[in-house]
Amino acid sequence: ADNENNIASSQPRSPLAVVEEKWKPQLQRNNTNNTSASGSVGNSAIPEKERQNIAERLLRVMCTDLGALSVVSGKEFIKLAQTLVDSGARYGAFSVTEILGNFNTLALKHLPRMYNQVKVKVTCALGSNACLGIGVTCHSQSVGPDSCYILTAYQVEGNHIKSYVLGIKGVDLRDNGDFIHHWVQNVLSEFVMSEIRTVYVTDCRVNASAFSKAGMCLRCSACALNSVVQSVLNKRTLQARNMHEVIELLNICEDLAGSTGLSKETFGSLEETSPPPCWNSVTDSLLLVHERYEQICEFYSRAKKMNLIQNLNKHLLSNLAAILAPVKQAVIELSNESRPTLQLVLPTYVKLEKLFTSKANDAGVVSKLCHLFLEALKENFKVHSAHKVAMILDPQQKLRPVPPYQHEEIIGKVCELINEVKESWMEETEFEPSTKKPRVAGEATAAQEEDWFGKNEVYDYLQEPLFQATPDLFQYWSCVTQKHTKLAKLAFWLLAVPAVGARSECVNMCEQALLIKRRRLLSPEDMNKLMFLKSNML
Repeated sequence: ADNENNIASSQPRSPLAVVEEKWKPQLQRNNTNNTSASGSVGNSAIPEKERQNIAERLLRVMCTDLGALSVVSGKEFIKLAQTLVDSGARYGAFSVTEILGNFNTLALKHLPRMYNQVKVKVTCALGSNACLGIGVTCHSQSVGPDSCYILTAYQVEGNHIKSYVLGIKGVDLRDNGDFIHHWVQNVLSEFVMSEIRTVYVTDCRVNASAFSKAGMCLRCSACALNSVVQSVLNKRTLQARNMHEVIELLNICEDLAGSTGLSKETFGSLEETSPPPCWNSVTDSLLLVHERYEQICEFYSRAKKMNLIQNLNKHLLSNLAAILAPVKQAVIELSNESRPTLQLVLPTYVKLEKLFTSKANDAGVVSKLCHLFLEALKENFKVHSAHKVAMILDPQQKLRPVPPYQHEEIIGKVCELINEVKESWMEETEFEPSTKKPRVAGEATAAQEEDWFGKNEVYDYLQEPLFQATPDLFQYWSCVTQKHTKLAKLAFWLLAVPAVGARSECVNMCEQALLIKRRRLLSPEDMNKLMFLKSNML
């Protein structure tokens, strides 16, 4: 229909003739308002600056909902635009399709200009970063059979974490980890200098060794805990270990949770905060049945379908829920998007390790499962030195979550990281703390060396009392920057890095990107630019 309109309007006729032919009834009805406007119809060509303003508004409409890609070229939207133009009538009444043409074409014509404008703002924001570096997540999100990667940069601005979506790419089965690494580096090179220090957070599909060459590479904590649960509750694994009662329980819970009568509308939601997109729902049915057990029994009793309930092993259900509920709660806490989370990774590992160890002494199948969970935790949930340093930087935790024999090791990790990045501080003399004059030359050398590596500063910080209430971490480090200069710099870098690579907005973003790809509404380059505007302009 749009092509027909364009063909019809492409005939060599003057705008005045078009208005006289198509819009004469409107001019007659609005004789008073349009008398002065009709005189300017002959000059109805809109200035280029005005066309850019219209294109910008169209791009904002598209970024609000990418489904508007097809809407803005529809007849009803053009009628609305025509009515608004006739009402405003700055340049007189004229045909929108005659003067502006296809709205998609107009908007996409100015897409590169707006993309470059927003790109400059994002580049300046990342380049003006006063702390040591940034955090970057590269995480895939599946929507049905398709999936795509989303590349996001994180840094502290003021006392808040700011994120910028830098790129989005459809996943090709032929793409290996090295190919994704090259794509990430190419995109980052357009926004940040190669010297900037980066902590990467990736999912299990990405080759971590390739990213480790460009900076520290951490695995998404939600993906890691998901792998822990999946490896233990895999039905083949359970069958090989003769845990048939667990398989039966999982099947019954899946049947109960998947039945038509059991729904969130019937029994309410299991939790107020949803886990991240990369958390698999293999345990959700079991936890839901345990949480709503009484309501489910009442429901099936009224329906006179008690066979499933009678076959349910309530004792095993309770024991499994006691193991899995803390794991899911940990995933939810680690995926919090409103505050720092990297400092919670090591305490989470310690907490779950203690949980599985305490349950491993029980008799029966629960003990076997807990031994499997312990092995899977050590294999899949890796704790990096960045996690250890981030934990110390939380004044409510410091070294409290770990046993004393690990304290010196973690303090050493902090000093090592300070030593690695100390070169970037040499030009920032205004942040260097003043040193006391030593009495002896030999003592001066030792004291300066320890202070250079940050040991004195770390010990001074650790001797301060723990916070009793949960602090605003960035507000705290802003207040003690002069006192703990090196640690404050580490805090403003590491605490901006998320523990989980996938965000709640990833699902919707990938759905829209894959919809555009399937319908071939845009080229991959234009789709990427439009998603960039959607994330960073509004």
